Amino acid sequence: MKRRYWHKVKIFLIVTAGLLLVLVLLYWFSPKPELRSFIPYSTAYFDAEEKLLRLQLSSDEKYRLFAELENISPSLIEATILYEDQDFYQHFGVDWGAIARAFWMTYITSDRRVGASTIVMQLARLRWKIPSHTLSGKISQIVRAIQLSRHYSKRQLLEAYLNLAPYGRNIEGIGAASLIYFDKPASELSLPEALTLAVIPQNPNRRNPTTAQGFERLLTARANLFERWQGKYPAAKAQQKFLDLPMQVRAPEKLPFKAPHFVDYVKQQNSNWQTGKIITSLNSQYQKQLETVIQRYIASRHSLGVKNASALLLNYRSMQIEAMVGSANFHDTKIQGQVNGTTAKRSPGSTLKPFVYALAMDEGLIHPHSLLKDLPTRFAGFSPENYDKKFLGPISASRALIESRNVPAVDLQSKLKKRSFYQLLKDAQVSHLKSAQHYGLALALGGGELTSVELASLYAMLANSGKWHRVSFNKRATPSKGKQLLSAEASYLTLDMLNANKPPNAVTEFLESASVRDIPWKTGTSWAFRDAWAVGISGDHVLVIWVGNFDGRGNNAFVGRQAAGPLFFDAWSVINDDRSWRLKSLYQPHRLNLKRLNVCATTGDLIEKHCPSSVTGWFIPGVSPIKVSNVYRSLPINKNTGLRACWANPQNTEQQVFEVWPSDLKHIFELAGIALRSPPKYETGCELNQTSTSGAAPVITSPTAGVDYVYRTNSEEKNLIPLKAKVDGDVEYLHWFIDSKYIASARLDQSVVWPANPGQYQVKVVDDLARTSVQTVRVVNVSK
Repeated sequence: MKRRYWHKVKIFLIVTAGLLLVLVLLYWFSPKPELRSFIPYSTAYFDAEEKLLRLQLSSDEKYRLFAELENISPSLIEATILYEDQDFYQHFGVDWGAIARAFWMTYITSDRRVGASTIVMQLARLRWKIPSHTLSGKISQIVRAIQLSRHYSKRQLLEAYLNLAPYGRNIEGIGAASLIYFDKPASELSLPEALTLAVIPQNPNRRNPTTAQGFERLLTARANLFERWQGKYPAAKAQQKFLDLPMQVRAPEKLPFKAPHFVDYVKQQNSNWQTGKIITSLNSQYQKQLETVIQRYIASRHSLGVKNASALLLNYRSMQIEAMVGSANFHDTKIQGQVNGTTAKRSPGSTLKPFVYALAMDEGLIHPHSLLKDLPTRFAGFSPENYDKKFLGPISASRALIESRNVPAVDLQSKLKKRSFYQLLKDAQVSHLKSAQHYGLALALGGGELTSVELASLYAMLANSGKWHRVSFNKRATPSKGKQLLSAEASYLTLDMLNANKPPNAVTEFLESASVRDIPWKTGTSWAFRDAWAVGISGDHVLVIWVGNFDGRGNNAFVGRQAAGPLFFDAWSVINDDRSWRLKSLYQPHRLNLKRLNVCATTGDLIEKHCPSSVTGWFIPGVSPIKVSNVYRSLPINKNTGLRACWANPQNTEQQVFEVWPSDLKHIFELAGIALRSPPKYETGCELNQTSTSGAAPVITSPTAGVDYVYRTNSEEKNLIPLKAKVDGDVEYLHWFIDSKYIASARLDQSVVWPANPGQYQVKVVDDLARTSVQTVRVVNVSK
């Protein structure tokens, strides 16, 4: 028996000596192991106030969040050292005295199994998944601990251990454990919470805090640790009352799942980011309010077939998304609730029209009070109609935009030369656009498709003085440098026009509660009533509302103003935004290159003496088309005959005011059924030198100035050029000449065509009052 005992001692000494030699060699020549990037981590998504939205599992199905040592509670650090390794700062990764005692008692005397693992040895076991219950595993653990101590400081080793330690279930690391169990970062753990977590890694299965039996064992272990803690910190005895309080611990299955569409959107945008803690820009209060408003609205309109909607709230100052509700119910498969309506490509209807008007103002085509034409018009095979199937005739630009008339918007889009509407969308990074030819002039009417996020960025551009910025979801991000796509003046004028858009009748309560707030807004309805939109600006925000079905089914109830408008204002009513916000406070128009002038209410031109009413409007000096109106004219009328006199004679004439509109507008008034007070015919005997100077000369509209017309030699069709002119409202006939050669005479409603041959010509038109206009045209010979 004695001989056997000394044999074990000899083996122990040999093993120890050999082990020491190996350890010395490994210490000097071992490579530096990686302690962080070798393992995948979870991603935690937080709102702007750093409240947890969702904790995503790592790729190996673990909850694991890395926490820097300085972001871990000192109480947790000290409690862990006290419980696991009191001599942590004294030994060099391995406590040789404890190893010798453990080996002696376990393998020599065989009294009982004794552990001797230091924190570094436990780190080695976790890092390399070493089975430390065997002798070979224990030796490997020691060797690896020496290797770790060779290359890392105590702080680095302690940090690595706390990020790999098991805390029950599939939770690893203090970052995830603190967040899951106590809904707080590791830096904010109280002493009772720190003591609770410190005892779990030693036996994470038996001390699982989410089971009744495990929780009881955990409290017993914590009580023992607290006794040791008081031995080191006697003053801590006063904290006993806090340890006696009931402790609430959250299980992983109780983790929050908030703003699901938004978090999924962030995950998609975050594909190249590192995992870890992501502080998003989401305002949870706004998010919850919008979710509630949408659910309530859908319930009230369910009988009309309104079953789904989405909402996006963007802060245009920071360009950060503050709320994103992708559907009425994320978990409702009947409405495809998991589809994110704010990122789905849909036809935006008329919500894009404001940008056509802004481009037209920048190009000097219109100002807010310019008179536009709303009448049946054909644009190279495209004949747009209005929603109500009616045409209003002459209409101001502001009214045409607010009432969403299609023909004026298409006409303006067709006249843009400096920057096309299609190019504006490209510059604003609207994705997946097809060619400009594919959309043609239908683009301004919703012919393309945008997401709510893209639409919000365009409206934010109007609020940001015409500068476009990329949308962000990261709270800590700063706005991108941006691109100036519109002038500040055109942006302000567009919003000022939209600010006159009245809310629908269904939101009278909102008007009463928030009448001091400005809300420039616009609606849109896609083709076949598939999508209803409302989008606008107020305070610091852009709000985009969509109502529709994700399967694309149409519904006659999906009209922007009736379906999306009420929800839009319901949403504003709960958003705690600045109710006193005014558009002028955002822009301060007196600082812009703008001038306010009186204009004639009916013509949109500068006020004239005989205009019956005037309004005040903004103009961009040097850009906006401004002229003195010549529509309302004081003319001499023969008192006896009622005819227009050749000249004024106080004895037998009196001055009367008449409306003398250009022929194109006069025709529109007639189509719209609007009666005009037009001047009577001239009395007989008036000379041409009198009539020719009394009004406006004709303006040739075809052939077009500056355009070369092509003559195709072998074409089967005749090379005919229509001859057209816009004339004064008192004209009935036009006479056409080519190079002083008479071609034809015709009434204004009759067509005249000219069979052109190659060459350069002078086209001349003379109205029946001898007023004349001349234009040069060139016809070029091109073989077929």
